[in-house]
Amino acid sequence: MTSPSFLPAPLTGIRGFLVPMSCTDLAATTQFFIERLGFRIDAIFPADSPRTAILSGCNIRLRLGVGLVGGVAKLDVLCDDEFQLGDDTRTLTAPNGVEVRLVPAEPRMKQPVNRQELVLSRAQDGAPWTVGRAGLRYRDLLPNRHGGAFIASHIRILGGGPVPDYVHFHKIRFQTIFCRKGWVRVVYEGQGDPFILEAGDCVLQPPEIRHRVLESSAGAEVIEIGSPAEHITMADHDMALPSAVYDPAHDFNGQRFV
Repeated sequence: MTSPSFLPAPLTGIRGFLVPMSCTDLAATTQFFIERLGFRIDAIFPADSPRTAILSGCNIRLRLGVGLVGGVAKLDVLCDDEFQLGDDTRTLTAPNGVEVRLVPAEPRMKQPVNRQELVLSRAQDGAPWTVGRAGLRYRDLLPNRHGGAFIASHIRILGGGPVPDYVHFHKIRFQTIFCRKGWVRVVYEGQGDPFILEAGDCVLQPPEIRHRVLESSAGAEVIEIGSPAEHITMADHDMALPSAVYDPAHDFNGQRFV
């Protein structure tokens, strides 16, 4: 989404972020982050009696300071196996008392039990709409969401033209898009050039297929149905679409694009 004109210009020359962390035993704390978490020392000072160390690793930099005020007390570490410590333990405690919690690098999909019910959702004036991802307007068609097993959304794109979307994918079991009104121009990995969904068209979107909404007519509307209801949208900053990485018949987690 484009930034409002009243916001200041983004800062330039930024190289990264430095996370402050207090300690009483600089040597022991430094050794912990080096041996257990794979950090390395970038700087340490003063030489005769060190009180500060700069460490880097896991795509961040730490500033360890003896007696430093206001440092972090907890740190989440993204990893492939958050249960590698065994015995359901996912937390390490550094010598300075900081809790280091192992969390999955990619959040896992939840699969709630399906609790079905008959739902009638009328498109009438005064129906509640919310602003969702990429500025799209959403109306919830299944308020109870079948116990979390399904979601059905009525989606509107108010203004015509380019949509402030980006290449992304969904951690989901099932998802289909039905164009109800107007048109939407979309592109999917391995499915050739961008194409237009017009009113009456439908797409079966297999799990984790990369895609992007490019533009739409003013007031376009789609109905989106997916399972589970609460699913995660992941951006893919490395893929440009269209992409011919996969052929049109590629299998995405047991499903194909239709």
